[in-house]
Formats: sequence, C-alpha cells, structure tokens
Amino acid sequence: RVGGSHTPDLIARDVLILPRYEIDNIEHPALEPFREIRSRNWIEQSGVFIAEGPLLVERLLRSDYAVKSVLIDKKYQHQYADLLDDEVDLLLVDHEFVEQIVGFNFHRGALACGFRKAALSLRTDFDLPTNPRETIVCAVGVQDPENLGGILRTCAALGIERVIIGPGTADPLSRRVLRVSMGTVLRLQLYRSRHIIDDLKWLHHERQVSSVATTLQPDSQPLEAMGREGATLILVGNERFGLPADVQATASRRVKIAMDLGTDSLNVCVAAGIVLHYFCRIAE
Repeated sequence: RVGGSHTPDLIARDVLILPRYEIDNIEHPALEPFREIRSRNWIEQSGVFIAEGPLLVERLLRSDYAVKSVLIDKKYQHQYADLLDDEVDLLLVDHEFVEQIVGFNFHRGALACGFRKAALSLRTDFDLPTNPRETIVCAVGVQDPENLGGILRTCAALGIERVIIGPGTADPLSRRVLRVSMGTVLRLQLYRSRHIIDDLKWLHHERQVSSVATTLQPDSQPLEAMGREGATLILVGNERFGLPADVQATASRRVKIAMDLGTDSLNVCVAAGIVLHYFCRIAE
C-alpha cells in the first residue's frame, strides 16, 4: 500500500513505477498527471495526454499508444483487469479522492495518462497513395477543440485514416478534442504541417495528391458539380476566417456548399462532414 511517502525502489526511468497500488495520500507524486486537469494543458512537448471516462480509457488501452498510468476509483477496478498490461501503473483511489485530484465533480470512475507518439512527418512518412479514391483531410487554423474533435470523429466514421494537422490548429490529443472525437483520433494517422503552402505543393508534385479548398469565394465550384481527381486532400479552415487566401490559391480546386434561407455559412465541422461524405461516398 502506498501512503504518505514512496520508497526509492519505486523510482525508475524518471517516472514512478506502480504496477498495482492503492493510494491513500492525495499528495502522492504518481497522481501528478491527473491534477486539476481542467486548468492544465498537457501540450505536445509534455509527451503525454489524458483520457477521461470509461469509453476513452478503454479505447486508449486497446490502441497502439503506450500508456503511463490509469487512475481508477476502487469500485471500478475490476472492469479494467483484462485490459491492463503489466507495465501500466494502476493507481487505485477511494471515490472521494477523485474529485479532489481532478479538480471537478467527476463520476466516471477512470482516467488514463497516455504517452504521445512522435509526430509523423509529411516528407518522410507520407507514402504515395495506393488507392486513387483515398480521401485525406488537412485542418488549417481549426482552433476550436470541439470543431476539430468533430472533424476527426467524422474522418474515422468515413474511413479517412490520414489527417494533416496544419498551422494554427488545436492539439488533436487535448482533453476536449479527444473527448469530442470519442477517442477515434487514436486510430488515425496524424501528420504535422508547419509550412502548409510548401507541403501542399509537395503533395501535388511528389505524391500526386490533388487538393480541394473549402471556401465561399465566388470562383468556387458547387459541391454537386465536383468530381474526384485521384487521391484527394480536403482542406478545411478556421471557423471565423476560413482558409488563408494563399492556401486557397495553392489548392488544385475550390468547392462550396450551396445554402438557402439567407444562411451565409455553416459550422466548420458540419461543412467538413458534408464535403467529406460527398467525396468518400458519392463522387466518382
């Protein structure tokens, strides 16, 4: 049992190794990743991320992401017995401890801390598409985590595996993105683009991927008039400002969704869903 202190033989690799332990000290260092998680942001440079609730914890444990630790209300511990590898630290706490640790009224009984993977690089990891009907997504400036989470969930539902995270876009493994995506982000191949114009040109010329910018500009084609030109990258932009003008100009084509009743725009997650469904299911 781990109480008010820890012994030196529990320390290795600069992290606390706790295969199966009950914790009755709220200040225990093994609880650090889970403290006040609403007001803390485990950014990409931290190397970790947090999954909240039974569904996300289970999907993390079933994914190919390595898991650092799982924090469980004692009364729920048996639900995860078959999912935990020996190297995962299982931290068991009393029910009343959970709210004190996470900083809000949390009744879902389980949280997990996962290790981030190294970001995939377009230039070294993005293979030539083998399927001429492959659809790929790139989010540029999608800052709202709920919008990004919804887009990633749509990608998974439509079988879109490769997603490019462009400049100014929310962290795809942040708490809110992970929650809104229902953990489906853990199944996607995430590539990072910090120089989207150069990367778009490279995808066009080196990977034979055409691109479609979603934009309401007058020269955009109506969605129902669009056809597929081999493997296709769909670009979606910021909720308020849309895609930058230079991204629109670099894209192979531009597309818009016709709207009625004086509606001037759609939520980016909704618009992305319509366009992605069209290209994945309808466009020839």
